[in-house]
Amino acid sequence: MRRFRLRFTVPALGVFVAVGLLAALGTGGSAPAAVKRVAVVKHTASPKVSIIAVTLGKPSELAFKLSKTSMVPAGTITFKVTNMGVAFHNFKLCAKPLASATDVADACTGKATPILKHGQTATFTLTISKKGKYEFLCTVTGHAAAGMRGLLGVGVAVVSGEQKIAATADSSASTGGTSTTPKSSGGGTGDVGCPPGVTVKSSGNADADGDELGTEPDDQDGCV
Repeated sequence: MRRFRLRFTVPALGVFVAVGLLAALGTGGSAPAAVKRVAVVKHTASPKVSIIAVTLGKPSELAFKLSKTSMVPAGTITFKVTNMGVAFHNFKLCAKPLASATDVADACTGKATPILKHGQTATFTLTISKKGKYEFLCTVTGHAAAGMRGLLGVGVAVVSGEQKIAATADSSASTGGTSTTPKSSGGGTGDVGCPPGVTVKSSGNADADGDELGTEPDDQDGCV
């Protein structure tokens, strides 16, 4: 009986190696899969809103206290207003910028809160795109003329000296420097802007005059 020997040539061995590599890769001979592209979504940031806290009746009855009055970014501004005074007050921001602190007035076109009693709050938001110095004031009769005014610098600086000029621009008459602040017209039931029967003097508050401290005669101006 003849014996047959199987002989493998080198080319045949190469075929077996190639088949083994393909099986190991598990690709079935196909090309590698393409890399998937990931879409990148860009989110546009919302415009920043400046928030300014406004306190009425502090540090004195006829005064404002704002958390920021200078270099406020142009754009959307929200005012959160609280009346901490005894008298009735409100907060109004004029719509047009002023050329000078001496140009303040007792009235203007703008946006304002309602008249607020002690402890009441109000909020309003507006957008100011033009840089400049904007007057704010209390519109209760006599309050702005008595010093309840100031300047808000939008995109510009406002110094303390300008705030003082704005508050005192017409707070005294041209004759003798006598205060032009109106007196009570309620027959003794309270001063202008005050609840009936209440005055600054009786409540222990101050109205930025010297009569509460005894350095000036009592001018009976009470809350105003």
